[in-house]
Amino acid sequence: MPLTLSAAPARASCGAGRVPGAVPARPHARSHTVNARKYAKGAGAAAARRAGRFVACRAQESGSAGGPDEEKLKQLMALDQLIDLLMAAKTSDELAKLVGENILSFDQNLWMRIAARAETASSEEERARLSDLARASMLLVEAMVKNTEQTMGQSGEVLQEVLAAGANDRGEWELPLPAEAVERMRAVLHERAEEGRVDEAMLANGFAWMRKASDDGLDGMVALIQKVLQLYAAMELSQGAGGEGADALLGELLGAEEDAWEPRLRGAAEAGEVTETALMEALQRRMEGAVLNLPSGSYAQRIQAEYLKEFETRAREVFASIE
Repeated sequence: MPLTLSAAPARASCGAGRVPGAVPARPHARSHTVNARKYAKGAGAAAARRAGRFVACRAQESGSAGGPDEEKLKQLMALDQLIDLLMAAKTSDELAKLVGENILSFDQNLWMRIAARAETASSEEERARLSDLARASMLLVEAMVKNTEQTMGQSGEVLQEVLAAGANDRGEWELPLPAEAVERMRAVLHERAEEGRVDEAMLANGFAWMRKASDDGLDGMVALIQKVLQLYAAMELSQGAGGEGADALLGELLGAEEDAWEPRLRGAAEAGEVTETALMEALQRRMEGAVLNLPSGSYAQRIQAEYLKEFETRAREVFASIE
Protein backbone atom coordinates (compact mmCIF):
# COMPACT_ATOMS: atom_id res chain seq x y z
CA MET A 1 0.00 0.00 0.00
CA PRO A 2 1.47 3.41 -0.88
CA LEU A 3 2.20 6.15 1.61
CA THR A 4 -0.02 9.24 1.67
CA LEU A 5 1.29 12.66 2.64
CA SER A 6 -0.89 15.23 4.36
CA ALA A 7 1.00 18.49 4.43
CA ALA A 8 1.29 20.28 7.77
CA PRO A 9 4.07 22.39 9.27
CA ALA A 10 6.26 20.40 11.60
CA ARG A 11 6.84 21.63 15.12
CA ALA A 12 9.38 19.23 16.52
CA SER A 13 12.45 19.17 18.63
CA CYS A 14 14.81 16.28 18.94
CA GLY A 15 15.42 14.97 22.46
CA ALA A 16 17.63 12.20 23.73
CA GLY A 17 16.77 8.64 22.92
CA ARG A 18 17.30 5.80 20.50
CA VAL A 19 16.35 6.53 16.90
CA PRO A 20 16.85 4.67 13.65
CA GLY A 21 20.08 5.45 11.88
CA ALA A 22 20.11 8.12 9.21
CA VAL A 23 21.34 5.54 6.71
CA PRO A 24 19.68 2.10 6.68
CA ALA A 25 21.94 -0.90 6.20
CA ARG A 26 19.96 -1.84 3.11
CA PRO A 27 17.01 -0.14 1.36
CA HIS A 28 13.55 -0.89 2.78
CA ALA A 29 10.94 -2.51 0.56
CA ARG A 30 7.93 -2.36 2.91
CA SER A 31 5.27 0.34 2.65
CA HIS A 32 2.42 1.58 4.81
CA THR A 33 -0.30 4.21 4.83
CA VAL A 34 0.73 7.15 6.97
CA ASN A 35 -0.52 10.64 7.67
CA ALA A 36 2.32 13.09 8.11
CA ARG A 37 0.13 15.47 10.12
CA LYS A 38 0.42 13.29 13.23
CA TYR A 39 4.20 13.63 13.12
CA ALA A 40 4.05 17.38 12.64
CA LYS A 41 1.66 17.63 15.57
CA GLY A 42 3.02 14.97 17.88
CA ALA A 43 6.77 14.96 17.46
CA GLY A 44 7.35 18.02 19.63
CA ALA A 45 5.25 16.70 22.50
CA ALA A 46 6.88 13.30 22.26
CA ALA A 47 10.32 14.87 22.34
CA ALA A 48 9.37 16.87 25.41
CA ARG A 49 8.22 13.73 27.18
CA ARG A 50 11.47 11.98 26.26
CA ALA A 51 13.46 14.92 27.56
CA GLY A 52 11.55 14.74 30.84
CA ARG A 53 12.25 11.04 31.15
CA PHE A 54 15.90 11.67 30.36
CA VAL A 55 16.20 14.27 33.11
CA ALA A 56 14.47 11.95 35.56
CA CYS A 57 16.79 9.09 34.63
CA ARG A 58 19.82 11.31 35.09
CA ALA A 59 18.60 12.30 38.55
CA GLN A 60 18.03 8.68 39.52
CA GLU A 61 21.39 7.58 38.18
CA SER A 62 23.26 10.37 39.91
CA GLY A 63 21.33 9.78 43.13
CA SER A 64 22.37 6.15 43.22
CA ALA A 65 26.04 7.13 43.48
CA GLY A 66 25.59 8.64 46.92
CA GLY A 67 23.01 9.38 49.60
CA PRO A 68 20.03 11.65 48.91
CA ASP A 69 21.39 14.41 51.14
CA GLU A 70 24.73 14.38 49.35
CA GLU A 71 23.02 14.52 45.96
CA LYS A 72 20.78 17.42 47.01
CA LEU A 73 23.84 19.31 48.21
CA LYS A 74 25.60 18.77 44.88
CA GLN A 75 22.55 19.96 42.96
CA LEU A 76 22.25 23.02 45.18
CA MET A 77 25.90 23.89 44.66
CA ALA A 78 25.52 23.54 40.90
CA LEU A 79 22.49 25.83 40.90
CA ASP A 80 24.28 28.43 43.01
CA GLN A 81 27.30 28.34 40.72
CA LEU A 82 25.09 29.02 37.70
CA ILE A 83 23.22 31.81 39.49
CA ASP A 84 26.50 33.44 40.54
CA LEU A 85 27.76 33.16 36.97
CA LEU A 86 24.62 34.85 35.63
CA MET A 87 24.77 37.61 38.24
CA ALA A 88 28.37 38.32 37.27
CA ALA A 89 27.34 39.19 33.70
CA LYS A 90 28.25 42.82 33.05
CA THR A 91 26.09 43.44 29.98
CA SER A 92 22.77 42.24 28.59
CA ASP A 93 24.61 40.62 25.68
CA GLU A 94 26.83 38.69 28.07
CA LEU A 95 23.77 37.54 30.03
CA ALA A 96 22.04 36.44 26.83
CA LYS A 97 25.11 34.43 25.85
CA LEU A 98 25.23 32.71 29.24
CA VAL A 99 21.52 31.92 29.17
CA GLY A 100 21.87 30.43 25.69
CA GLU A 101 24.82 28.29 26.73
CA ASN A 102 22.94 26.99 29.79
CA ILE A 103 19.41 26.92 28.39
CA LEU A 104 18.80 23.31 29.45
CA SER A 105 19.47 24.22 33.08
CA PHE A 106 16.57 26.67 33.25
CA ASP A 107 14.03 24.45 34.93
CA GLN A 108 11.76 24.72 37.96
CA ASN A 109 14.62 23.96 40.36
CA LEU A 110 16.63 26.92 39.12
CA TRP A 111 13.73 29.38 39.38
CA MET A 112 12.92 28.12 42.88
CA ARG A 113 16.55 28.49 43.94
CA ILE A 114 16.68 32.08 42.68
CA ALA A 115 13.47 32.83 44.61
CA ALA A 116 14.85 31.19 47.76
CA ARG A 117 18.05 33.20 47.57
CA ALA A 118 16.06 36.40 47.06
CA GLU A 119 13.99 35.69 50.18
CA THR A 120 17.10 35.11 52.31
CA ALA A 121 19.19 37.87 50.76
CA SER A 122 21.28 39.83 53.23
CA SER A 123 20.43 43.19 51.67
CA GLU A 124 17.75 44.89 49.59
CA GLU A 125 20.32 45.44 46.85
CA GLU A 126 21.06 41.73 46.54
CA ARG A 127 17.34 40.92 46.63
CA ALA A 128 16.69 43.39 43.82
CA ARG A 129 19.55 42.00 41.74
CA LEU A 130 18.20 38.46 42.06
CA SER A 131 14.70 39.59 41.14
CA ASP A 132 16.02 41.48 38.12
CA LEU A 133 18.06 38.44 37.12
CA ALA A 134 15.01 36.16 37.27
CA ARG A 135 12.94 38.59 35.21
CA ALA A 136 15.62 39.14 32.56
CA SER A 137 16.50 35.45 32.32
CA MET A 138 12.86 34.44 31.93
CA LEU A 139 12.37 36.89 29.07
CA LEU A 140 15.50 35.58 27.36
CA VAL A 141 14.43 31.95 27.76
CA GLU A 142 10.96 32.69 26.38
CA ALA A 143 12.44 34.51 23.39
CA MET A 144 14.86 31.66 22.69
CA VAL A 145 12.11 29.05 22.90
CA LYS A 146 9.89 31.07 20.57
CA ASN A 147 12.72 31.52 18.09
CA THR A 148 13.47 27.79 18.20
CA GLU A 149 9.82 26.93 17.55
CA GLN A 150 9.72 29.29 14.57
CA THR A 151 12.94 27.85 13.19
CA MET A 152 11.72 24.28 13.63
CA GLY A 153 8.43 25.17 11.95
CA GLN A 154 10.22 26.65 8.95
CA SER A 155 12.58 23.70 8.72
CA GLY A 156 9.61 21.35 8.93
CA GLU A 157 8.20 23.02 5.84
CA VAL A 158 11.46 22.33 4.00
CA LEU A 159 11.35 18.68 5.03
CA GLN A 160 7.77 18.39 3.83
CA GLU A 161 8.59 20.01 0.50
CA VAL A 162 11.36 17.49 -0.13
CA LEU A 163 9.14 14.58 0.90
CA ALA A 164 6.22 15.84 -1.19
CA ALA A 165 8.46 16.01 -4.25
CA GLY A 166 8.77 12.23 -4.08
CA ALA A 167 5.00 11.65 -4.16
CA ASN A 168 3.06 10.82 -7.31
CA ASP A 169 0.15 12.79 -8.81
CA ARG A 170 -2.22 11.30 -6.22
CA GLY A 171 -0.03 12.47 -3.35
CA GLU A 172 1.17 8.96 -2.65
CA TRP A 173 4.61 7.41 -2.36
CA GLU A 174 5.69 4.16 -3.92
CA LEU A 175 8.38 2.25 -2.07
CA PRO A 176 11.03 1.63 -3.13
CA LEU A 177 10.94 5.13 -4.60
CA PRO A 178 11.14 5.26 -8.41
CA ALA A 179 14.28 6.90 -9.79
CA GLU A 180 12.33 9.91 -11.10
CA ALA A 181 10.82 10.50 -7.64
CA VAL A 182 14.28 10.45 -6.06
CA GLU A 183 15.53 12.96 -8.62
CA ARG A 184 12.63 15.30 -7.85
CA MET A 185 13.46 15.09 -4.16
CA ARG A 186 17.12 15.70 -4.88
CA ALA A 187 16.31 18.76 -7.00
CA VAL A 188 14.12 20.32 -4.29
CA LEU A 189 16.74 19.62 -1.63
CA HIS A 190 19.44 21.32 -3.70
CA GLU A 191 17.16 24.32 -4.31
CA ARG A 192 16.47 24.72 -0.60
CA ALA A 193 20.17 24.32 0.18
CA GLU A 194 20.99 27.14 -2.22
CA GLU A 195 18.43 29.26 -0.37
CA GLY A 196 20.22 28.47 2.89
CA ARG A 197 17.24 26.57 4.31
CA VAL A 198 18.86 23.15 4.71
CA ASP A 199 20.34 23.41 8.18
CA GLU A 200 20.70 21.70 11.53
CA ALA A 201 17.08 22.48 12.41
CA MET A 202 15.82 20.64 9.33
CA LEU A 203 17.97 17.64 10.19
CA ALA A 204 16.69 17.70 13.78
CA ASN A 205 13.14 17.72 12.45
CA GLY A 206 13.97 14.73 10.30
CA PHE A 207 15.18 12.76 13.31
CA ALA A 208 12.12 13.77 15.36
CA TRP A 209 9.73 12.64 12.62
CA MET A 210 11.73 9.46 12.10
CA ARG A 211 11.63 8.64 15.81
CA LYS A 212 7.85 9.16 15.91
CA ALA A 213 7.37 6.95 12.85
CA SER A 214 9.59 4.27 14.39
CA ASP A 215 7.64 4.41 17.66
CA ASP A 216 4.44 3.86 15.66
CA GLY A 217 5.94 0.95 13.72
CA LEU A 218 5.67 2.75 10.37
CA ASP A 219 8.78 1.57 8.58
CA GLY A 220 7.69 3.21 5.34
CA MET A 221 7.82 6.71 6.79
CA VAL A 222 11.16 5.92 8.43
CA ALA A 223 12.53 4.83 5.05
CA LEU A 224 11.29 8.02 3.37
CA ILE A 225 12.92 10.31 5.91
CA GLN A 226 16.09 8.25 5.79
CA LYS A 227 16.08 8.84 2.05
CA VAL A 228 15.97 12.60 2.59
CA LEU A 229 18.91 12.36 5.00
CA GLN A 230 20.82 10.18 2.53
CA LEU A 231 20.27 12.76 -0.20
CA TYR A 232 21.52 15.43 2.19
CA ALA A 233 24.67 13.44 2.97
CA ALA A 234 25.30 12.74 -0.71
CA MET A 235 24.88 16.42 -1.53
CA GLU A 236 27.27 17.59 1.17
CA LEU A 237 29.92 14.90 0.69
CA SER A 238 30.04 15.24 -3.09
CA GLN A 239 30.52 19.01 -2.99
CA GLY A 240 33.86 20.03 -4.41
CA ALA A 241 34.47 16.49 -5.59
CA GLY A 242 37.40 16.40 -7.93
CA GLY A 243 40.99 15.36 -7.98
CA GLU A 244 41.94 12.15 -9.67
CA GLY A 245 42.17 8.43 -9.05
CA ALA A 246 40.56 7.20 -5.86
CA ASP A 247 39.47 10.68 -4.74
CA ALA A 248 37.64 11.33 -7.99
CA LEU A 249 35.94 7.93 -7.92
CA LEU A 250 34.94 8.38 -4.28
CA GLY A 251 33.37 11.76 -5.01
CA GLU A 252 31.45 10.26 -7.92
CA LEU A 253 30.18 7.35 -5.84
CA LEU A 254 29.18 9.43 -2.81
CA GLY A 255 27.01 11.61 -5.00
CA ALA A 256 25.33 8.64 -6.67
CA GLU A 257 22.43 6.46 -5.57
CA GLU A 258 23.40 3.65 -3.20
CA ASP A 259 22.30 0.96 -5.65
CA ALA A 260 24.87 2.31 -8.11
CA TRP A 261 27.78 1.90 -5.69
CA GLU A 262 28.35 -1.82 -6.13
CA PRO A 263 28.33 -2.09 -9.96
CA ARG A 264 30.37 1.08 -10.48
CA LEU A 265 32.96 0.17 -7.85
CA ARG A 266 33.17 -3.43 -9.00
CA GLY A 267 33.77 -2.31 -12.56
CA ALA A 268 36.47 0.15 -11.49
CA ALA A 269 38.21 -2.42 -9.28
CA GLU A 270 38.16 -5.16 -11.91
CA ALA A 271 39.48 -2.72 -14.51
CA GLY A 272 42.36 -1.75 -12.24
CA GLU A 273 41.16 1.86 -11.87
CA VAL A 274 41.31 1.73 -8.08
CA THR A 275 42.62 -0.48 -5.29
CA GLU A 276 41.01 -1.11 -1.94
CA THR A 277 43.92 0.58 -0.15
CA ALA A 278 43.70 3.72 -2.26
CA LEU A 279 39.93 3.99 -1.90
CA MET A 280 40.05 3.45 1.87
CA GLU A 281 42.71 6.14 2.22
CA ALA A 282 40.54 8.57 0.28
CA LEU A 283 37.55 7.58 2.40
CA GLN A 284 39.52 8.13 5.60
CA ARG A 285 40.31 11.67 4.49
CA ARG A 286 36.62 12.31 3.92
CA MET A 287 35.77 10.91 7.34
CA GLU A 288 38.35 13.12 9.02
CA GLY A 289 36.91 16.11 7.22
CA ALA A 290 33.40 15.27 8.43
CA VAL A 291 34.63 15.00 12.01
CA LEU A 292 36.89 18.05 12.06
CA ASN A 293 34.88 20.48 9.93
CA LEU A 294 31.46 19.96 11.48
CA PRO A 295 30.23 20.80 15.00
CA SER A 296 30.86 17.89 17.34
CA GLY A 297 27.69 15.95 18.07
CA SER A 298 25.67 17.77 15.41
CA TYR A 299 23.14 15.99 13.24
CA ALA A 300 25.13 17.05 10.18
CA GLN A 301 28.20 15.28 11.53
CA ARG A 302 26.24 12.19 12.53
CA ILE A 303 24.46 11.80 9.20
CA GLN A 304 27.57 12.27 7.10
CA ALA A 305 29.59 9.92 9.30
CA GLU A 306 26.90 7.21 9.07
CA TYR A 307 26.72 7.63 5.30
CA LEU A 308 30.48 7.24 4.97
CA LYS A 309 30.52 4.19 7.26
CA GLU A 310 27.79 2.54 5.20
CA PHE A 311 29.77 3.22 2.03
CA GLU A 312 32.86 1.73 3.66
CA THR A 313 30.96 -1.45 4.59
CA ARG A 314 29.62 -1.95 1.10
CA ALA A 315 32.94 -1.10 -0.55
CA ARG A 316 34.78 -3.68 1.54
CA GLU A 317 32.16 -6.26 0.58
CA VAL A 318 32.82 -5.53 -3.09
CA PHE A 319 36.58 -5.89 -2.76
CA ALA A 320 36.18 -9.06 -0.67
CA SER A 321 34.02 -10.64 -3.36
CA ILE A 322 36.62 -9.87 -6.04
CA GLU A 323 39.53 -11.49 -4.21
